Amino acid sequence: MVPGLPEDHGTTGFWPPGFLRWVLVTSQRSHSYPELGQQLYAVVESVKKPEALWARLATGNYDWLGVRRNGRYVVGRPRLSPVLGEDEWPCPDPIRDRHRIEYLGPLDRLPRWERFETPEEAREAYDRVVTGDPVTPMRNTGVWKVRLLVDEVAVEEMLVVRALPRMV
Repeated sequence: MVPGLPEDHGTTGFWPPGFLRWVLVTSQRSHSYPELGQQLYAVVESVKKPEALWARLATGNYDWLGVRRNGRYVVGRPRLSPVLGEDEWPCPDPIRDRHRIEYLGPLDRLPRWERFETPEEAREAYDRVVTGDPVTPMRNTGVWKVRLLVDEVAVEEMLVVRALPRMV
């Protein structure tokens, strides 16, 4: 006997067939104890444009789940992965760090940066980052706004998406 249900739970037509099984299965689902085949996200959405992906991730309510074969980015909410606190990152020195690349993630308040001796070195590194060269400072997947600064002036900025493995 299940507490809260009448004795004739499906045998006499009071409850529809399979109702008891549905009640038992859905009551056992929990984000704390995921099981194989269980949907973890209440809402799964897809977006086409990288700017829309950035906007969703910047709210802090979405997790990025991957990319479909058709190129659409898949996100899920509510966010299940923890939001990590930012590391202390020193501010660039306006004299010494005149040529640099800045990387800003959707939930970052301050950008991370890498300095270069010459504007040409900074431009080459920026080109490697935005074209997806695997030998770059960004060795993992994610979404960043990448900005090239030459002589402390922003020359170029681009939204870079390093895709996760493709989803079906």
